[in-house]
Amino acid sequence: MKNHSFVHIELPAKDLEKAKEFYESVFEWEVVIQTGFDGYAFFKESEDGIGGAFQKSDKIINGEVTLYISTDDIDLSLEKIEGNDGEIVKKKTQISDELGFYALFKDNTGNLMGLWSKTRTI
Repeated sequence: MKNHSFVHIELPAKDLEKAKEFYESVFEWEVVIQTGFDGYAFFKESEDGIGGAFQKSDKIINGEVTLYISTDDIDLSLEKIEGNDGEIVKKKTQISDELGFYALFKDNTGNLMGLWSKTRTI
């Protein structure tokens, strides 16, 4: 494993079931609510990618850290976000020719998140 890599992310969620439905519908992540870990819904976004958990919390503070999720098609991801009770905060915006594009959204539990794509999609 590479030193200093992200290995686990915990995101607050007021409603674990809503968070599960959102991330499974929008990003096709597998989210598992397990017994024995009250207040957690675990996710793994890919076999070799970062995993983590949604942690039940009534306190959600935006603006301290923004996590970015890679996507091949920001526009399609934003459509799915809106279709699953998410909110677009910033539409797809070009960073530069070299660095690609980004967008910001709130998930259906209020977390501020980002999308990133290296390529322009039509």
